Amino acid sequence: MKNNKIVIFSVIAFGFLVLTFLVDWLFIVGALILLYLNQRELMKKR
Repeated sequence: MKNNKIVIFSVIAFGFLVLTFLVDWLFIVGALILLYLNQRELMKKR
């Protein structure tokens, strides 16, 4: 794998999405932050 940071962010964001549906809708904020960080990391590579 080239970039482990992107994979880790994606897995954690998916975990936040699961918590959003199972626990409370506010967990979506954590998922959105991680998606933003992922996008920034992907754009930095170009």
